[in-house]
Amino acid sequence: MAQRTGERDRGSSSIQVAVLFPVVILLVLAVVQGFLAAYARNVAETAAREGVSAGRMYEARPADGAAKARSAAEALGGNILIDASVSTAGSSASQIRITVQGRVISLVPGFQGWTVEATASGPVERWTTAAGGG
Repeated sequence: MAQRTGERDRGSSSIQVAVLFPVVILLVLAVVQGFLAAYARNVAETAAREGVSAGRMYEARPADGAAKARSAAEALGGNILIDASVSTAGSSASQIRITVQGRVISLVPGFQGWTVEATASGPVERWTTAAGGG
């Protein structure tokens, strides 16, 4: 008795799904990982800007800006931006510079996560008088 064409292909769709399913899952995780990296970069940029805003105020110190950047990174980053560090290297009496660096949480097995870094700078506010003012 000869087999019909339909009977030879029986069960092949199950094998196709079993082979393709892990690939599809990894692709979805990679896309989500990309969005998490973009969000973590945005958090680092926002935290750096917040730190510069706090550190450039009249009579503020770079440490004040770093503290504000650290708290903003923790509040906004949650569990997405991990191992965040804040640096004020490059700051001077007239200019403040804040750098926020951290890693993105990883969803893909075996992947450590990207490092993101953002830097913001701005002039420090100071008291001045009008030239020749009387």
